[in-house]
Amino acid sequence: PPLGIEREFRYVESVAGLEATAGREISSAAGPHRLLGGFEYTESRVVESRDGLQTDLETGASTSVILGESLPVRDFPISRVRQAGVYAQDEWRPGDGHWSVIPALRLDGYWLSPEGDAMYAADNPSGPPVSIDEVSLSPKLGIARRVGEDVTVYLQYAHGFRAPPFEDVNIGLDLPQFNVRAIPNPDLKPERSDSLELGLRFQGTRLRGSASAYASRYADFIESRVNIGTDPDTGATLFQSRNLASAEIRGIEASLEVELGPIADSPARYTAYVSAGWTTGEDTARNEPINSIDPPRGVVGLRYASASGRFGAGAELTVAGAKRDVDETAGPLYKPDGYSVLDLRLQWRLHPRVTANLGLFNVTDRRYYEWSAVRGRAP
Repeated sequence: PPLGIEREFRYVESVAGLEATAGREISSAAGPHRLLGGFEYTESRVVESRDGLQTDLETGASTSVILGESLPVRDFPISRVRQAGVYAQDEWRPGDGHWSVIPALRLDGYWLSPEGDAMYAADNPSGPPVSIDEVSLSPKLGIARRVGEDVTVYLQYAHGFRAPPFEDVNIGLDLPQFNVRAIPNPDLKPERSDSLELGLRFQGTRLRGSASAYASRYADFIESRVNIGTDPDTGATLFQSRNLASAEIRGIEASLEVELGPIADSPARYTAYVSAGWTTGEDTARNEPINSIDPPRGVVGLRYASASGRFGAGAELTVAGAKRDVDETAGPLYKPDGYSVLDLRLQWRLHPRVTANLGLFNVTDRRYYEWSAVRGRAP
């Protein structure tokens, strides 16, 4: 029968915070120091819900059951999150000033306080939502060397910390129509990492860019919403965030931008640019790839700006590689092919405070799938 369907999706986040940074330059016989220190604190409250009403337009009968779901529902409880950080850093330039040594230390705190209510409990009867209380100390050390006036080479070590996202810990999303369910993981642990990065940056009059290679080792790596197989009772495909006991992620990134200068004696500016990134990740405890890693991606573009600065235009080609290295221990997964997408943009500055933009995206009307959108889905 003809139906009238009203649906409401609510996500309200209220955030308050405070931060302060202080710096001081001091001189010493061993070289100048630039000291930085500060703190930051944020407190947020997140309220999410879904509701709806379906009405038979012939009989007038109404129901709050839509696509197999009895509404209203919360996909995760009302959550209060507090985060605090205190940090200190010293940038020391010994000798002739071509070297920089940058030690830093940061103390982080993360507190999650969920507020279970009747709506969340009715949709997630398996247990109350979980709280989190975590504190971590993270050191960092960087060494940089200036080569000439335009090039800097650097090496950096950093210890990382990431608390479990509140929606990963307490999610309870059930979509009966699609036979898909995301379940909470109350045992999710914080993620910790040790990373090394080697790179260079250069900036000249018409040429600028950067390149870096990095490698990170993780303990309790958090992989969000992983396909963990099928529920034997209902046949639903289950998704759950999980910790990988140990993992490694490696990658390279590079970018280059060139000012082409005037063309045909025109005072307008033309800029060509290219950037690319490649990352690989491995669950080293099981010798399986990490599915949350995106395939390689690159961008090539050309920008135009009029001499007056009122008009601008650009063309950009994005190229993404195919996703082939996938952990399929829970079953076969869809692996999208690579693709390329061409976008065009125009800009017109009508007034110092008013700018109009026009974009034509995916000019060739290419059909493609982003890995992040289909990750974990069966073929």
